[in-house]
Amino acid sequence: MADIVERVAQELSSQRARLGISIEEAAKRASINAAKLAAAEDAETALDENELQRLADTYGVDITAFFGGQTTPKEYLFGA
Repeated sequence: MADIVERVAQELSSQRARLGISIEEAAKRASINAAKLAAAEDAETALDENELQRLADTYGVDITAFFGGQTTPKEYLFGA
């Protein structure tokens, strides 16, 4: 599980940096709490699928981009 959360954290940060926007701006655009997004980028928490989808839409990518092009693993969503 930790590996998946770390991968998503790296992708979240990378996609946001690609657009050149702050965490606060990304959170505002995706209607997510900025502190939660910051924690997700630091691999301290996982976002739910709806939050990930809103970020994917904000960043102009498919949600699978956060998981290396694969569908959202259930281990990420459910902590299995």
